[in-house]
Amino acid sequence: MLDILRRLLGRPRPAPAPPSPSPELRSRQQFEALDRLAPLATANSLAATPSFVRREPVLGRDERIAGYTFNLQDNLQSRLQGKQDLRHKVYDDVLLRSLASLGIHSLLGHRLAFVGLSPVSLDNPLLTQLPAHNTVLMLKPGRQPLVPELLAPRLDALRRAGFAMGWVLSARALAEHPALEPLAAQGEYVQFQTAGLDGLQLDALRQSLQRQRPPRAPALRLMAQELRAQEEFHLCFQMGFDYFLGDFVTRRDDWHPPRSETNQALTLKLLNLLRGDEDLRSIARQITTDPVMTFKLLRYLNSPAMGLREPVLTIDSALQLLGRERCYRWLSLLLFDIRQAGFRERLLSEQALTRAFFLEGVAGQGRVPDCPDELFLLGLFSMLDLLTGQSLPALAQAARLPPAVQQALLGQPGIYREALALARAHENPDTEALDAPAAACGLDAAQVLRLGIEALDKAYATLALGQA
Repeated sequence: MLDILRRLLGRPRPAPAPPSPSPELRSRQQFEALDRLAPLATANSLAATPSFVRREPVLGRDERIAGYTFNLQDNLQSRLQGKQDLRHKVYDDVLLRSLASLGIHSLLGHRLAFVGLSPVSLDNPLLTQLPAHNTVLMLKPGRQPLVPELLAPRLDALRRAGFAMGWVLSARALAEHPALEPLAAQGEYVQFQTAGLDGLQLDALRQSLQRQRPPRAPALRLMAQELRAQEEFHLCFQMGFDYFLGDFVTRRDDWHPPRSETNQALTLKLLNLLRGDEDLRSIARQITTDPVMTFKLLRYLNSPAMGLREPVLTIDSALQLLGRERCYRWLSLLLFDIRQAGFRERLLSEQALTRAFFLEGVAGQGRVPDCPDELFLLGLFSMLDLLTGQSLPALAQAARLPPAVQQALLGQPGIYREALALARAHENPDTEALDAPAAACGLDAAQVLRLGIEALDKAYATLALGQA
């Protein structure tokens, strides 16, 4: 591969053969050479490339998060279209190296990791460092024609190693690659890019894939991507799709009142724990899993009637202040104003908690103040308007949030607003604007990716406490 790069760069092959470089050095050399030839982003070295990785939650039919997709950001993927396969391989290498170094197997639990790759990367040795039992390799063809006879041995080898295989279908890819549809019918997962397909086309393609499915093969699991509205989600749900991706849950311009305000099952569990002399710190961790419950408790304690000199910022200190009996009475009142949460509430709660842990982790890093409690509240409350139907200004005022947190929620300039902008940019699969907020916070791309993955790990572990 280095010979190819030398020819592309017009450099003669050296006469004496130097010692073989390490895989890490070879990857860095390839990336830097390709970036000089055809830069795809502002990054100047491999150290900056983790900012390319984006994560998106995948919703299952059981209305819970089934896993996450891991891909290059959309702007890089689109700019790779039609480029030489060498570029795809190097950028896939960056993605796999980032995921392997972060140990995603430790945080996924039973959830799936849908890793987007080009078919030319099926022989990448870094694949062996991913957890095969819950990794789905989602293949998106590039410029090279798809030849089933050449791909079959490698696909079979990866399946024997425990990986599941999937294909990403778009109108453009189907037109450019005649073999794509038959290959997709042989896989375990198919992801439809719904933005370029109408309802009739989706249904016809779904039925065509089912007809080409091998006899006695397990059911093909269908994924709908790029869902922008509740109506699109319901259409694909009725068609029998298994997994759903898109911002149809968090779009504020398509907002519907939530079906619940507080999780009844969690409330009853906490009441029982209080009667059973459970440690208050354990109860505090479980209350934190529910943003609405957290908001109501802090609003109650920070109300003028309580007459506190300083606002209460953490649930730990809130429970110490309330005591066991008063906390029990407060939780009892919630039983008169709740219904069981739906998928929208569960998904938003997990996203809000992940954002809160991300901002907590940012505290003390770069130019961000070392105020983890305030930054945690900033992340938690920044999505609470979607859960309650109330505006952020009203929520901030009702809970007597710290001034810096309240100002950031209202969009006023400051380092807290920059930190919140970084969290939002990191979550947005369509964004190209990570560099500016990261620079404003004094963080590099590797830190942002690491903190994002650690936040997901903490959110998952915390939510598991509330569901146990």
